[in-house]
Amino acid sequence: MVAERRIESDGVGLHLELEGPEDGAAVLFLHGVGSSGRTWEWVPHELTRARRLVRVDLRGHGRSDHAPGTYVVPRYGADVVAVLNSIVSRPAVVVGNSLGGVIAWWLAQNHPDLVTAALLEDPPLFAGDTPEAEAGRFRDVFHAVRAVILESRERGLSEEETAEHIATIRWGPAGTPPLGELLTEDGLATLAFGYHRLDIGVIDGAIDGSTLAAVETRSPVNLPVLLVAADDAAGAAFSTGDEERLAERQPTVEVVRIPGSGHRIHDMRAYRETFAGHLRRFLDTYAR
Repeated sequence: MVAERRIESDGVGLHLELEGPEDGAAVLFLHGVGSSGRTWEWVPHELTRARRLVRVDLRGHGRSDHAPGTYVVPRYGADVVAVLNSIVSRPAVVVGNSLGGVIAWWLAQNHPDLVTAALLEDPPLFAGDTPEAEAGRFRDVFHAVRAVILESRERGLSEEETAEHIATIRWGPAGTPPLGELLTEDGLATLAFGYHRLDIGVIDGAIDGSTLAAVETRSPVNLPVLLVAADDAAGAAFSTGDEERLAERQPTVEVVRIPGSGHRIHDMRAYRETFAGHLRRFLDTYAR
């Protein structure tokens, strides 16, 4: 049974979903830019039934409050610290997609006492020092996301209509299939849900680089970290070049790359089961 909770962090209301026994091993799920905690509702029951799951809507997202001008990783991280201190009585395994993966990394660096282990799904850890040509590609994606959000609002589209519109979009090189062929039905619905509730300032921070400006990869991370990365050719946010740089700085981090997968690995029709297998093994090891 899922229970909804709300806590405050620095005056900002945060929406949480809690599931599983209170005395179970804690697993905190974090989402990416424009999404919400709903992006993790697909996780198989076999992985959740004996564990205490916490799904968070980050500030500015989903059912949490908007807080313009505060959409930066240290502020997101402080919110998550507040969640862990309020809801979880022991260190948690943290699982994060994209921005959520970066926040999980920040937690492992700055609050290792609260984290048992971290699984990062294609996080843009090197966004702050990405070459301009590559950084421009990511900004183009967020400009496109911004346009979709504003168009859906101007047209007064429902969530269902927004999901149908998202399904027709092609983001990628020529010949890339529309998102409706690449993403799961629940993945499309989750995007539409998030887009309807998002503070557009979240996207602006992703475009101008302010959201991830404080991220760094040199401070030690002494906890188990598994990084599940997408394919460079399909738009990975954590590239093979990033993998080489991280190996020099953090040699204990394990990186698994999913050939063919785009950035939202857990929402890709062809790769969700692959991602679920890595998640299953990780939780069986660290969330017992």
